[in-house]
Amino acid sequence: MSVTQFFKDTPVWVWILLVFLLRRGFAALFDREMRPGRLFFLPVLFLIWGIYSVTLETYQTDLSLIMMIAGVFVGIAVGYMVWWSQPPLRNSDNPGLIVRSGTPLTLGVIIVAFSLKFVLISASYLQPELHEARTFCILYGLLTGLVDGIFWGGTLRLFLPWYKKEKASKQRQS
Repeated sequence: MSVTQFFKDTPVWVWILLVFLLRRGFAALFDREMRPGRLFFLPVLFLIWGIYSVTLETYQTDLSLIMMIAGVFVGIAVGYMVWWSQPPLRNSDNPGLIVRSGTPLTLGVIIVAFSLKFVLISASYLQPELHEARTFCILYGLLTGLVDGIFWGGTLRLFLPWYKKEKASKQRQS
């Protein structure tokens, strides 16, 4: 199979997802206002995509899901540390909104995450016997969870201090 044929056989939704994710990543380069709940959009998106792909791409789904859970926990720790140096969330002048500082980290993690998922899925497409291989199922679940966990860790690193500060502020006002 040629490289051209391989990319031609890639479903259109994959390219749409890539464009969407890159758009989100480029937007993350700049400060932006958002509702606090919107912080969780990418972590939830990658979690859903991860669970979906693990159940679809591996035959040893239970093993892959267990490894995905382990990967999420490791990824949370990694993401928390990676986002440690990022400026904290701050309240916007618009009620109910926060300001998230721009960072290239989000774009970088999106590119790595998408590339990793693309390579794993492509490998299983080119070598169908990988679906059944125990090692592949372990690796697929672990890496999928790790990537999603990094998003969760980064998000929690920003959200938790802001949330605690807001909660304390509201208690003082009461």
